[in-house]
Formats: sequence, structure tokens, C-alpha cells
Amino acid sequence: MKCKIFFLTASFLLVSLMQLSGCAGSSNGEDLEVPTNLPPICRDIDFVSQPDMREMCGVRKVHNRAYKNIPQQRYLIKPAETSIVKTNDKLELRFQNALPLTLEGPIVNELEFNHDKRLEKIKNSYDYHEIYTQGNKRLRIFKMGIPTDRGNTYHFCFRVPERKGGNERTRSKAMGNHIEAMTCEDYDMLLQNHASNKR
Repeated sequence: MKCKIFFLTASFLLVSLMQLSGCAGSSNGEDLEVPTNLPPICRDIDFVSQPDMREMCGVRKVHNRAYKNIPQQRYLIKPAETSIVKTNDKLELRFQNALPLTLEGPIVNELEFNHDKRLEKIKNSYDYHEIYTQGNKRLRIFKMGIPTDRGNTYHFCFRVPERKGGNERTRSKAMGNHIEAMTCEDYDMLLQNHASNKR
């Protein structure tokens, strides 16, 4: 009789352990709300395998599957602190100290935003130019090529307006202004005109 009770108890413990390990292993991070303003020290942390770091980094677990509308973020390799945030099927390109810009087109459905992808930076291209018009007006423009998880690369072009009344700003501080989207056709035309004027 004692052997039978021991066997039942051991079986119950084994099943319980299997259930617990199954629950722990089934979490893929989708139910974690990771702030989009994480400090740099927290950005490379896997909050599934390191749950003890969640509280320190402001990460919390969301219940009742409400996590479907949680903003998700991926960082680009350049410029520094640039990221893409997905909220409710919309993409925003966010620069440091600037208003976010909406990204539209096929890229919206070609970037993945799961927990594993959060830890991967997007290896984008970044071409920055400062050119002067014939009226000696400085234009700061740049083009970004953003590769997607489907193997396509989409290009987006921008200009950085001058701050009125400001002093000459260094290139590293130029991104701290409001940034405006422009067509890449206009971007290419400006560079071509600039190259022609230098001859």
C-alpha cells in the first residue's frame, strides 16, 4: 500500500514539474510590455530568460492577451538612438529629440516585431549630406535604406530644417531638430545639382 501511495505521489510530482516547465518554456515574450524609452543598459537584455531584470528596466507582464496593442520597437544601427516603433499596425520612425515620422508602404508588413527581433538591430544604410545652394543656403539632407525581414530594402529621404536664430551646429547635433520627410527623387535631384555646380 505504501509503495502504491509513493508511486502516485511521485507521478503527481513528475506531472506537476512537467506542467511548470511547460509553462515557463511557452513564454515567448509577447505578453511583456517593454517600454519604448528603455535606457541603453536594458536594450540588449532578454527579458524571457532574465525575468529578474524586468522590474529594474520597467518591463511588466500583461494579462488577458491585452498585449496585442503594446508598442513594439526595433533599433537601427544608425544614426544613434534611431528606432522603428510599431503600434496598432502603424510604423513610426523615431529620431532622438525629434517628432516621430510615419512610415508607409510595403515596409509596414515586412518588418517583424517579436521578442527575438527586438534584440536584433536593423542594419540600415545612412547617407548624410550638407550642401549649399547658389544663394548660400545650407541644406542638410539624408537617405536611409531600411532592409526588411523579407529581404527587401526600402529607401526614405529626409531634410533637417535650420533652426532660426541658432548658432552653427555640428553634424552630430544636426539630428536634434524637427525632421521632415521628402521624396527621394527630390533628394537625388539636389545632389545632382550640387555636383553640377561644383564642376
